[in-house]
Amino acid sequence: MDEVNDRDQPQKWKVIIVGAGPAGIATGLTLNSLGISNCIIESHTSPPFKFGEALPPNAKPILHQLGIEKLIRDPRHLNYFGNKSCWGNENWEQKEFITSIHGHGYLLDRFYFEKQLWETYVKTGGNLLYGSRFQQVEQVNTLHKVSIRSTREEVDIFSDMMVDATGRKALVARMLGAEKYNLDSQFGFSFTIPVEIPLAKQVCIESVETGWWYVSPVRENELSVMFFTTKEMIPPNHQFTSFLLTQFNKTLHLKKIIQIDEVRHAIVRIKPSGTSRLNCPYGTNWLAVGDAAINYDPISSFGITSALASGYYAGQAISSHFEGRKEAFYAYRYVLENGFMAYLKKLQFQYNSEKRWEHNDYWKVRQQEIRSIFENNEV
Repeated sequence: MDEVNDRDQPQKWKVIIVGAGPAGIATGLTLNSLGISNCIIESHTSPPFKFGEALPPNAKPILHQLGIEKLIRDPRHLNYFGNKSCWGNENWEQKEFITSIHGHGYLLDRFYFEKQLWETYVKTGGNLLYGSRFQQVEQVNTLHKVSIRSTREEVDIFSDMMVDATGRKALVARMLGAEKYNLDSQFGFSFTIPVEIPLAKQVCIESVETGWWYVSPVRENELSVMFFTTKEMIPPNHQFTSFLLTQFNKTLHLKKIIQIDEVRHAIVRIKPSGTSRLNCPYGTNWLAVGDAAINYDPISSFGITSALASGYYAGQAISSHFEGRKEAFYAYRYVLENGFMAYLKKLQFQYNSEKRWEHNDYWKVRQQEIRSIFENNEV
């Protein structure tokens, strides 16, 4: 991996990617395979901690296309055989992946997986400028001039094409004139807790009157726990623990399986966890990928898979664009729009299937927000 002040590195690439998450790395891997010079700017010096570890079986084709399917066979990642949920009624229902043509999924050791992606990108010829903070981008003739800062200096580098992989903030796209729209008000609380007895290797989801819970093993002795609700429900910081314990006590099934008292000692993170999107995922010589283009509600399980897929298709679109195919970016947008429409249909079905609390604030707001996306022609 390279630091920004490595004087042996050229100061111009065909493509500069900002952000080394799954979407950015997938874009870089695709460009590497097509022989297109690129670099990734990443502010962290090692992959940052992230929640979201479930990789469903249908992710396997895109992993194969990217040449990284072997990474998830590492024993640090757990085989994932299905989901258990209580949603729409009081039953605790099991959904197995045994009938899936792709077999089981994986529960990723997320930090290790991202580390694997970084290493694979570099091994395949990519230039990872870690510890380099993106400052700004401006158009200089036909090139993008990108200012980045490391701990020791600030430098400018140049590219023919930019890729925004900065996540929900969409820093590059917004700096280049795009707009990001938040389409709902859902937020998520996330934390990890230790467990003495390992939980079955499956994702557990349970809805309550004020939102819904997600629980998943990340290691044999550790659980990832998330609670999703609306922005209006969020209490002051000093009340997070009591709020979460109260909401968890409303579950019918999860409270019989695990205890979350250790949340008192956990680092609780909270962030927007609903749907948002750019008005357009591309512009003059730039594309957005992953969460920079579209954010998905976690109930959809679209997260990591869609990030990797958008990076792959972005890389293909950039290659076609360089070959003079004017329709390349339109085709990229079409792929994202089709995926977004499929997501919205799934989202509407999922939330409309929960009728027990349809007059409570959370469920009423969620259903109205999702319905308004269609009615206002946001897609």
